[in-house]
Amino acid sequence: MLPKYKLVYEDIKSKINNNTYKTNEKIPDGSSLAEHYNCSKLTITKALDLLVQQGMLIRRQGSGTYVKENLSNKTTVELNQISSYSKKFGKEHLKSTVIDFSITTPTKDIAEKLNITDEYIYRILRLRSVDNEPQILEETYMPIYVIPGLKEKHLEGSIYDYINNELNLKIQSAHISIEGDKANANDQRYLNLTESDFIMEIEKICYLENGKIFEYSITHHRYEFFKFNTVLVNNI
Repeated sequence: MLPKYKLVYEDIKSKINNNTYKTNEKIPDGSSLAEHYNCSKLTITKALDLLVQQGMLIRRQGSGTYVKENLSNKTTVELNQISSYSKKFGKEHLKSTVIDFSITTPTKDIAEKLNITDEYIYRILRLRSVDNEPQILEETYMPIYVIPGLKEKHLEGSIYDYINNELNLKIQSAHISIEGDKANANDQRYLNLTESDFIMEIEKICYLENGKIFEYSITHHRYEFFKFNTVLVNNI
């Protein structure tokens, strides 16, 4: 189970992302939040500190803590957390359109990424729209023997929820790389871009707690809706 401050952090973050707490809105004070979450003020402080570090909240001396930026219409890539887009945006804001869901054998490159040979894989192409604005084109490959029973209904929601809650598998980590590129033909078609527009590409390999690779994906984000966010810690 997550520590209490992490649960508080996740809940407040969700409220920021789904616009319960709006841009420049002052959030409740520490005492009120401690009473609401039935925890200590120290726990609240730790949760808020994390949100401040991530640029979601800002403290104004003598005034309180405010929502720094409304992230509900941006894709925020966080290197210290793995979560589904459904959790980032809220199900009421996110629509997933399945363009392709097929079973195939991997190319040599995809097989190397997934650390498999000739096992069958899912090939998934999804368009993710936020508040009816197409923002993300996601191409995903998963080995069937690692993630069995995947159905189209899961693709219209959160695949990660299916993995965690129905397969009872624990997602451990993700290795990602990010780079900018020009929009390709699919980007132009599904993201309403032109050949001169830019996209941000995220290449991701995800691991389960048992060490198996369960996902290789290439995700293209419309440049104007993309936000990169991480926390740097001094280990010197």
